[in-house]
Amino acid sequence: MSLNQPSDADLLARLAAEGVSLLLLQADATVFKSRAPGVRPLLELVDRFPEGTAGATAVDRLVGGCAARVFVLLRVGRVVADVMSEPGRRVLEQNNTPHSFRRLIAQVRNRDNTDVCPFEKLSEQHPDPVQLIQAIRRRLHPDA
Repeated sequence: MSLNQPSDADLLARLAAEGVSLLLLQADATVFKSRAPGVRPLLELVDRFPEGTAGATAVDRLVGGCAARVFVLLRVGRVVADVMSEPGRRVLEQNNTPHSFRRLIAQVRNRDNTDVCPFEKLSEQHPDPVQLIQAIRRRLHPDA
């Protein structure tokens, strides 16, 4: 790590200070940020950077399997998460994507905490990131 590169704790503090759910940095400059909840910021990233974001650092509040697969598709160089699920960690490790987290959880739960997050389930059903993104869009916009 170079002296100019912010620490993971600094990046998570920046995420909180800006009140965003996701930051994407290139050479410490913010190239994308979103306050949108859930998976919407991931779709925004895919739409904004169709050619990928090689070498960027993604700083996210919560990285589950779904987010991890999207970050792999976009060729993110590093992922820093406040909370990461085991499936998210596994996807990043299998794809040799450097990552860190403040807290590791078994799985991402739905908003009511009654089951696994539906998008975490989708990421298990669709390990191919392109198919996963299509499935996410269908789930969010079933009439489209």
